[in-house]
Amino acid sequence: MKYSIELIRLLAVILITLTHTRHSLTQESTLTYFLAEQLPTIGTVLLSIVSGYLYRKVSFDKPKLFFNKVKTLLIPFLIANLLVLTLVLAANYIFDINFLNRLSFDSSLLTEGVLALNSPPINPPTYFIRDIFMIFVLMEFVRNRNLYMLLIIIPLLVFGKLLLRYDILLLFLLGMAIAHYEVFLNPLKTKLMICVVLVLLSVILIAQTDVTVYKYPIALLIFILAINWKVKFYNVGSYSYLLHLYHSPIIVATYPVIENITENDFLSVLIQVSISFAVVYLLYRLTRKVVALRVLCGYK
Repeated sequence: MKYSIELIRLLAVILITLTHTRHSLTQESTLTYFLAEQLPTIGTVLLSIVSGYLYRKVSFDKPKLFFNKVKTLLIPFLIANLLVLTLVLAANYIFDINFLNRLSFDSSLLTEGVLALNSPPINPPTYFIRDIFMIFVLMEFVRNRNLYMLLIIIPLLVFGKLLLRYDILLLFLLGMAIAHYEVFLNPLKTKLMICVVLVLLSVILIAQTDVTVYKYPIALLIFILAINWKVKFYNVGSYSYLLHLYHSPIIVATYPVIENITENDFLSVLIQVSISFAVVYLLYRLTRKVVALRVLCGYK
């Protein structure tokens, strides 16, 4: 196992967690806004590259890969969103609390809130899981000529979007390319040249664009530098996955209390992230004790 992958994946999910914290920071508070709002957008880019890299390195020739991805991606995605949907409905109809800000209490709760046909689901960060699953559907269709995949592809093309973010597909393919040509990229001189180019490109883009553009070379630079880092770490795959799936509802549920504790936005962000880490760790420990609950993280 490459523990550097575990480290990159955990870093990416932590950054993604930061993107869903609630605060009133503005661009005027330059450093704190950058740390809490702009820098974390690199997380999804990193995770997309990692996913493609692992697919080429680990899963490329595995039999029954699609069915494995149903278990590890689709089922956890559906469970995470159905659980949030249940809590939202209970809060609305029992306690008269409305947690919805994008969706309405109508059929869109199913079509968009759970199935995410056109937009992120009711548990927003899980749109990434939805798109990665669809990438594996496309891979199954293209590589294995599995025409049954059309039963998934065609309805999405007719009633929604095949992918919510097409840059995830491009980054996934980039990760595959890095894995395929890794032997040519490993020499120190080659890696140094690539890193210099990425640093220069990042500096130019930072000077002329915003984070929606320069996050890509920065994320790629981080990946190239860290991928073969000889480091001893822990197998945190299941914890990272659970954090990705459940940090957002934890933040939404606890923020009203945190809001009354402090008016300091930066401290509030730290508390939100810390609570997410702690609650997800308890959930992770529970899945280690109760095997049936590992369905939450794809039996990882």
